[in-house]
Amino acid sequence: MEQPPPPTLTNPRFTLELEFVLSLANPHYLSHLAVNYPKLLGTSTADNTNDENDADGTASPDAQAFAAYLAYLYSYWKTPEYAQFLTHPGATLRALRLLQEEAFRRDIIRPQVIEGLLGMGVEGAPAGQEPEASGTDPEQGKQNAEQQPEIKNGIKT
Repeated sequence: MEQPPPPTLTNPRFTLELEFVLSLANPHYLSHLAVNYPKLLGTSTADNTNDENDADGTASPDAQAFAAYLAYLYSYWKTPEYAQFLTHPGATLRALRLLQEEAFRRDIIRPQVIEGLLGMGVEGAPAGQEPEASGTDPEQGKQNAEQQPEIKNGIKT
C-alpha cells in the first residue's frame, strides 16, 4: 500500500485527504455519497440492484477500490501523528471505522442509519452524554460502554 502523505498543511495531498476525512464525519455527507454514488459504497436502490454486484455476490470493482481507499485512510488517520489535525476526531474516526464494514456501507442509504449517526454527539458519545475523557481507566470505560445502548451500523439497539 502507498505511504500516507507527510502530515503538513503545505502538502496538497495531505490537505485534500484531510478535507475528505473531515467531511466523512458528517452523516448528511455519507447519505449524499450513498444516494448519489451508490456503486462506491455498494449500496443498492431499486434501479440498480442488479448492477451493483456480480452474479456471485461480490462488490463492484468501484466499491472494492473505494473500500480499499477507506481502509488506507483509516490506517493512518487513526494514528496520533495524523489525528491531531482532525477538528472532530471522535466523529471522523468513528465514521472511518464504520465505513470499514461492508454492511455499514451497504446500509448507509437507509434514513434510519443516518438518524442514528445524527443522534451521536460530535465526539461519538450519544447526544446529551459527555464523551469519555481520554486517559481514563480502561475498566471504567468498559463499564460505561456496557451501560450505554449498543450501536450497530449507527443505530441504537
